[in-house]
Parts: sequence; C-alpha cells; structure tokens
Amino acid sequence: MDETEIISSLVEQQGSLDFVMRVGKAEYHVESFSIENSQTPVTKPTLRGGVYLSNPNEFKIKATFLGTSPAPVLSGTMLGPSTDFEKIKFLTGINLDGATRRLEIIANLINYVQRGGGLELNLIVVGAELSD
Repeated sequence: MDETEIISSLVEQQGSLDFVMRVGKAEYHVESFSIENSQTPVTKPTLRGGVYLSNPNEFKIKATFLGTSPAPVLSGTMLGPSTDFEKIKFLTGINLDGATRRLEIIANLINYVQRGGGLELNLIVVGAELSD
C-alpha cells in the first residue's frame, strides 16, 4: 500500500481516530484532527524555497489542542528562512484490511495560531509510515 492509499484510508476514518502529536521526545494529545486533499497553485512538483517539495495536490492537516503547552516546541518546526526544521509526527491506530495498524503521519508546520486558550496548527503531509 503506497502513501496516497494510506492517507486516503485515514481521510475516510479520521472522525473515529485518536491522535497524538510527537515533536522530538515530547508528545501532546490532539483535541481535534482533520486531513483533506487540496489543490496548490503549482502545476508540477516544485521545490519551495530550496526547502521542501510542493505538489499540485497535497494533503493538509488542521490539528487543535486544548491549552498552549505545545507552543514552546513549535518554533523549531516552523518552515521559514531557516532550512533546519524538525518534522512533526501524528500517531494513531488505523484499521486496514481488518487489522489495526500503527500509523505515523509526518508533516511540516505551515503556521499556528492561538485561539480561545488553545492552539490551531496547519500542516502539510510529507510522509506516512505503517507498522504492526
């Protein structure tokens, strides 16, 4: 099963799954998680800022958290003038072919905002890994 098929299965099941965000060794419970396929303004795969590859179709994540405890670790993950940024991982269990498998979604942080005592993160998926 390739990454697109894995993520498509995640899109179908996302409402019934629980997620944990991992940044380095720190883990945070995700209050709400949504992932969708969206069009980007490029017509072919393009290297943006010499840092990451942008495709015409990308999966985007919106994750929200109660409280602001993840905020201190997010500065090292932000895409921007620095090319030395850390990937963010979202961990969950997903049902594939009748078996629950561990899924790790790897993403780059685009931005985050503080809303009503919590955080809202917007990310682009750059990889997915399944394990037993």
